[in-house]
Amino acid sequence: MAGNAAAAAYVQRVTDEERAKADARRKRWAERDIKRGGAQQAESFTTRETPFGPYNERPGRGGAPYITTNKTQYPGTEPTDGRYVREEEGQFNGLIPALDAEQFILLVKALKGQELSEEDIDGLSDDQCRAAAMLMGIANAEAVREPGALKHIRSALRRQANPSHEAPEFLNDYPQGRVGGAGHEGRIRSGRRRATPEVETINDASSSSDEG
Repeated sequence: MAGNAAAAAYVQRVTDEERAKADARRKRWAERDIKRGGAQQAESFTTRETPFGPYNERPGRGGAPYITTNKTQYPGTEPTDGRYVREEEGQFNGLIPALDAEQFILLVKALKGQELSEEDIDGLSDDQCRAAAMLMGIANAEAVREPGALKHIRSALRRQANPSHEAPEFLNDYPQGRVGGAGHEGRIRSGRRRATPEVETINDASSSSDEG
Protein backbone atom coordinates (compact mmCIF):
# COMPACT_ATOMS: atom_id res chain seq x y z
CA MET A 1 0.00 0.00 0.00
CA ALA A 2 1.40 3.38 -0.97
CA GLY A 3 0.74 4.90 2.43
CA ASN A 4 2.54 2.15 4.29
CA ALA A 5 5.54 2.45 1.96
CA ALA A 6 5.69 6.19 2.61
CA ALA A 7 5.59 5.59 6.36
CA ALA A 8 8.40 3.04 6.21
CA ALA A 9 10.59 5.41 4.23
CA TYR A 10 9.91 8.37 6.49
CA VAL A 11 10.73 6.55 9.72
CA GLN A 12 14.37 6.61 8.64
CA ARG A 13 14.33 10.38 8.12
CA VAL A 14 12.80 11.56 11.41
CA THR A 15 15.40 13.02 13.74
CA ASP A 16 15.14 13.33 17.51
CA GLU A 17 15.14 17.12 17.11
CA GLU A 18 12.19 17.02 14.69
CA ARG A 19 10.34 14.65 16.97
CA ALA A 20 10.96 16.89 19.99
CA LYS A 21 9.62 19.92 18.10
CA ALA A 22 6.50 18.01 17.08
CA ASP A 23 5.91 16.78 20.63
CA ALA A 24 6.27 20.32 21.98
CA ARG A 25 3.76 21.63 19.45
CA ARG A 26 1.32 18.83 20.27
CA LYS A 27 1.51 19.86 23.91
CA ARG A 28 1.11 23.56 23.10
CA TRP A 29 -1.93 22.94 20.89
CA ALA A 30 -3.57 20.86 23.61
CA GLU A 31 -2.89 23.45 26.30
CA ARG A 32 -4.38 26.23 24.16
CA ASP A 33 -7.47 24.16 23.38
CA ILE A 34 -8.04 23.35 27.05
CA LYS A 35 -7.52 26.98 28.09
CA ARG A 36 -10.09 28.11 25.51
CA GLY A 37 -12.63 25.58 26.74
CA GLY A 38 -11.96 23.04 23.99
CA ALA A 39 -14.49 21.29 21.80
CA GLN A 40 -17.70 20.31 23.54
CA GLN A 41 -18.98 16.79 24.09
CA ALA A 42 -22.28 15.79 22.50
CA GLU A 43 -25.10 15.72 25.05
CA SER A 44 -27.94 14.82 22.70
CA PHE A 45 -28.70 14.23 19.03
CA THR A 46 -27.95 17.42 17.12
CA THR A 47 -27.79 18.39 13.45
CA ARG A 48 -25.08 20.88 12.58
CA GLU A 49 -24.67 22.88 9.38
CA THR A 50 -21.49 23.24 7.34
CA PRO A 51 -20.83 25.07 4.05
CA PHE A 52 -21.16 21.66 2.36
CA GLY A 53 -24.39 20.58 4.05
CA PRO A 54 -25.50 19.14 7.40
CA TYR A 55 -24.16 16.36 9.56
CA ASN A 56 -25.62 14.76 12.67
CA GLU A 57 -23.91 14.11 15.97
CA ARG A 58 -24.97 12.08 18.96
CA PRO A 59 -23.18 11.08 22.16
CA GLY A 60 -20.52 8.50 21.45
CA ARG A 61 -17.92 6.54 23.34
CA GLY A 62 -15.91 8.68 25.75
CA GLY A 63 -18.12 11.71 25.17
CA ALA A 64 -16.81 12.36 21.64
CA PRO A 65 -19.71 12.79 19.20
CA TYR A 66 -20.62 10.01 16.79
CA ILE A 67 -21.05 11.55 13.32
CA THR A 68 -23.58 10.51 10.67
CA THR A 69 -25.35 11.78 7.56
CA ASN A 70 -28.32 10.27 5.74
CA LYS A 71 -30.02 10.09 2.35
CA THR A 72 -32.76 12.46 3.41
CA GLN A 73 -30.08 15.12 3.84
CA TYR A 74 -28.25 14.08 0.66
CA PRO A 75 -30.77 12.53 -1.77
CA GLY A 76 -29.31 10.24 -4.40
CA THR A 77 -25.91 9.89 -2.72
CA GLU A 78 -24.10 6.74 -1.70
CA PRO A 79 -23.98 5.82 2.00
CA THR A 80 -20.64 5.91 3.81
CA ASP A 81 -19.45 4.19 6.96
CA GLY A 82 -17.52 7.29 7.96
CA ARG A 83 -13.99 5.89 7.67
CA TYR A 84 -11.24 8.14 6.36
CA VAL A 85 -9.81 5.52 4.01
CA ARG A 86 -10.61 1.85 3.43
CA GLU A 87 -9.37 -0.70 0.91
CA GLU A 88 -11.81 -2.96 -0.89
CA GLU A 89 -10.80 -5.28 -3.72
CA GLY A 90 -7.67 -3.29 -4.46
CA GLN A 91 -9.52 0.02 -4.53
CA PHE A 92 -9.36 2.79 -1.93
CA ASN A 93 -12.70 4.16 -0.81
CA GLY A 94 -13.90 6.28 2.09
CA LEU A 95 -14.17 9.98 2.84
CA ILE A 96 -10.65 11.04 1.79
CA PRO A 97 -10.74 9.39 -1.68
CA ALA A 98 -14.16 10.95 -2.30
CA LEU A 99 -12.64 14.43 -2.67
CA ASP A 100 -10.44 15.84 -5.43
CA ALA A 101 -7.07 17.30 -4.45
CA GLU A 102 -8.08 20.97 -4.82
CA GLN A 103 -11.18 20.44 -2.69
CA PHE A 104 -9.12 19.77 0.42
CA ILE A 105 -8.11 23.43 0.49
CA LEU A 106 -11.81 24.35 0.68
CA LEU A 107 -12.30 21.84 3.48
CA VAL A 108 -9.40 23.27 5.49
CA LYS A 109 -10.75 26.80 5.01
CA ALA A 110 -14.16 25.68 6.26
CA LEU A 111 -12.61 24.00 9.30
CA LYS A 112 -10.88 27.30 10.10
CA GLY A 113 -14.22 29.10 9.96
CA GLN A 114 -13.50 30.90 6.69
CA GLU A 115 -16.39 31.66 4.36
CA LEU A 116 -16.75 29.72 1.11
CA SER A 117 -18.47 31.06 -2.00
CA GLU A 118 -21.34 29.41 -3.85
CA GLU A 119 -18.92 28.92 -6.74
CA ASP A 120 -16.62 26.96 -4.45
CA ILE A 121 -19.42 24.63 -3.38
CA ASP A 122 -20.81 24.26 -6.91
CA GLY A 123 -17.59 22.49 -7.86
CA LEU A 124 -18.45 19.54 -5.58
CA SER A 125 -20.85 16.73 -6.42
CA ASP A 126 -23.55 15.77 -3.91
CA ASP A 127 -21.48 12.78 -2.81
CA GLN A 128 -18.46 15.03 -2.30
CA CYS A 129 -20.51 17.51 -0.27
CA ARG A 130 -21.66 14.66 1.94
CA ALA A 131 -18.08 13.44 2.40
CA ALA A 132 -16.82 16.96 3.16
CA ALA A 133 -19.56 17.56 5.73
CA MET A 134 -18.78 14.21 7.36
CA LEU A 135 -15.07 15.09 7.48
CA MET A 136 -15.89 18.39 9.20
CA GLY A 137 -18.01 16.59 11.78
CA ILE A 138 -15.40 13.91 12.41
CA ALA A 139 -12.60 16.47 12.69
CA ASN A 140 -14.56 18.33 15.37
CA ALA A 141 -15.29 15.04 17.13
CA GLU A 142 -11.58 14.19 17.14
CA ALA A 143 -10.93 17.52 18.87
CA VAL A 144 -13.26 16.45 21.70
CA ARG A 145 -11.28 13.24 22.15
CA GLU A 146 -7.85 14.88 21.88
CA PRO A 147 -7.49 18.63 22.60
CA GLY A 148 -5.44 20.27 19.86
CA ALA A 149 -6.20 17.54 17.33
CA LEU A 150 -7.94 19.91 14.92
CA LYS A 151 -4.66 21.60 13.96
CA HIS A 152 -3.10 18.22 13.27
CA ILE A 153 -6.07 17.13 11.13
CA ARG A 154 -6.09 20.37 9.15
CA SER A 155 -2.43 19.89 8.29
CA ALA A 156 -3.06 16.27 7.24
CA LEU A 157 -5.98 17.37 5.05
CA ARG A 158 -3.93 20.18 3.53
CA ARG A 159 -1.31 17.66 2.45
CA GLN A 160 -4.01 15.85 0.48
CA ALA A 161 -4.23 18.94 -1.74
CA ASN A 162 -1.00 17.73 -3.36
CA PRO A 163 -2.20 15.52 -6.26
CA SER A 164 0.79 13.19 -5.74
CA HIS A 165 -0.15 12.61 -2.09
CA GLU A 166 -2.21 9.43 -2.17
CA ALA A 167 -5.30 8.91 -0.03
CA PRO A 168 -3.81 6.14 2.21
CA GLU A 169 -1.02 8.51 3.22
CA PHE A 170 -3.57 10.45 5.25
CA LEU A 171 -3.36 7.64 7.82
CA ASN A 172 0.40 8.22 8.12
CA ASP A 173 -0.12 11.97 8.46
CA TYR A 174 -2.86 11.41 11.06
CA PRO A 175 -2.34 7.96 12.66
CA GLN A 176 -5.23 8.51 15.07
CA GLY A 177 -7.47 7.96 12.04
CA ARG A 178 -6.41 4.32 11.70
CA VAL A 179 -8.63 1.55 12.99
CA GLY A 180 -7.64 1.22 16.64
CA GLY A 181 -5.73 4.51 16.52
CA ALA A 182 -7.84 6.42 19.04
CA GLY A 183 -5.22 6.04 21.78
CA HIS A 184 -2.24 6.97 19.59
CA GLU A 185 -1.93 10.55 20.82
CA GLY A 186 -2.10 9.53 24.47
CA ARG A 187 0.66 6.95 23.97
CA ILE A 188 2.86 9.58 22.30
CA ARG A 189 2.35 12.10 25.11
CA SER A 190 3.03 9.52 27.80
CA GLY A 191 6.26 8.45 26.10
CA ARG A 192 5.04 4.91 25.48
CA ARG A 193 5.36 5.41 21.71
CA ARG A 194 7.66 7.48 19.51
CA ALA A 195 6.04 9.63 16.81
CA THR A 196 7.34 8.91 13.33
CA PRO A 197 5.55 9.64 10.03
CA GLU A 198 3.20 12.29 11.44
CA VAL A 199 6.10 14.45 12.69
CA GLU A 200 6.43 16.23 9.34
CA THR A 201 2.68 16.86 9.22
CA ILE A 202 2.72 18.44 12.68
CA ASN A 203 5.75 20.57 11.94
CA ASP A 204 4.23 21.68 8.62
CA ALA A 205 1.20 22.95 10.51
CA SER A 206 3.29 24.90 12.97
CA SER A 207 5.22 26.64 10.18
CA SER A 208 1.99 27.91 8.62
CA SER A 209 -0.83 30.21 9.67
CA ASP A 210 -2.39 27.12 11.25
CA GLU A 211 -0.13 27.57 14.27
CA GLY A 212 -2.22 30.40 15.68
